[in-house]
Amino acid sequence: MEAHALRGLARVAGRLGLHEEAGAHLDQALRLFAELGDDVGQATVHRSLAWEAEQRGDLTGALRHDQLALELLRAAGGQAAQASALNAVGWSHAMLGNHRQALSHCSEALSMLEDLGDRVGQAATWDSIAYAQHHLGRHSEALASYRSALAIYRDLGVPAEEAGTLTRIGDTHRAMGHHGAARKAWHSALALLLRLCHPDAGRLRARLDGLSDAAACATAADGT
Repeated sequence: MEAHALRGLARVAGRLGLHEEAGAHLDQALRLFAELGDDVGQATVHRSLAWEAEQRGDLTGALRHDQLALELLRAAGGQAAQASALNAVGWSHAMLGNHRQALSHCSEALSMLEDLGDRVGQAATWDSIAYAQHHLGRHSEALASYRSALAIYRDLGVPAEEAGTLTRIGDTHRAMGHHGAARKAWHSALALLLRLCHPDAGRLRARLDGLSDAAACATAADGT
């Protein structure tokens, strides 16, 4: 229970931006779970350490912790946790630019999640797959995958995740030169973020302003 409590404290500290404090709690929790021989407990801590590493920009460290979590969960059994960890490893690969490896891991995760009927996990994994497809230049496939994620998030009523997927749909439309569709997706995402008083709202508003400025410059150039 002490180890679980330390992980909970670390989660709160991390969300408050107190990453040094979060790391200290997680290191202590990991030690306790290791002493207990609790592979699942250790895996959950490694997942948290991966998130902390990503927040600090240590993407290699994030991948390492996600891979350690997956190894521990494979040893312990339990398909749902393994599938989630597979998606996390895939996402970490995507963050490092290893997009084909990301697709391999995430596709394996998606198959497991569909067998389990885990719709939240499926949505998150469709989003990861779409991100990798986008960065491989497979934009039409990415849009289809993002829409699969979006449909599930909307059906389940998860507005924060819906906003994130809409934002990335806008990114893909922009990469395809579809500025009107990008603007529509970002406006929809912004409305959700504002309703949630989410801190990402300001960043997305700036992105919309940048798109409007780019469109204005293109129009002016065409006029000349």
